Amino acid sequence: MNVLKEVLVPGGFARSFDAKKGQLLKIIDIEGQQVADFFSFNRNNLKEKLSPSHSYMSALSLQIKPGYILRTDLRIPMFEVIEATSKRHDLLLPACDEQRYIVDYGIKEAHRNCVQNFEDVLEKYNLNRENFNNPVNLFQKTRITDDYEIVQETGDSKPGDYILLECKMDIIGAISACPIDVNPIAGSKITDILIQVLE
Repeated sequence: MNVLKEVLVPGGFARSFDAKKGQLLKIIDIEGQQVADFFSFNRNNLKEKLSPSHSYMSALSLQIKPGYILRTDLRIPMFEVIEATSKRHDLLLPACDEQRYIVDYGIKEAHRNCVQNFEDVLEKYNLNRENFNNPVNLFQKTRITDDYEIVQETGDSKPGDYILLECKMDIIGAISACPIDVNPIAGSKITDILIQVLE
């Protein structure tokens, strides 16, 4: 496979990118334990977007693994998972925003957050938070207890772990290397994510 482009996502920030049907996306956790919030849109109809809930309802599974189909909110395949060296990814939790830090953690001062990160990099496509669904949270470890409580744990992805996706349509994508540093999901520090578009 040839690397057509590489996009480095600095820890705590986001970057956007595009890819065509049939191309592959390789999303790499460079140092390990870094959550990568992932949004994607149909390049030919930006109202159609990647939807975790439609994906897990069709799959009847919350486990992202090879063969898993990630679908849009019209239930159309957007990606097929080809490889996943890390087995823990999250389809349930929303992206952090300004209110997350205020409501859940009592932090009143401005804090970097994924929703604002996405707005910054998707503004050129006239996309804002009104267009965002819940993200696919790559490398995020979420556990549901026997009492149905949601527990966010430090990820177990290792340096260099990746997920490889085949694009089933032309897409505009964006990834935020989540800046949340007030719970354990990103380990001890916020680090970079690497995106490769392959053919």
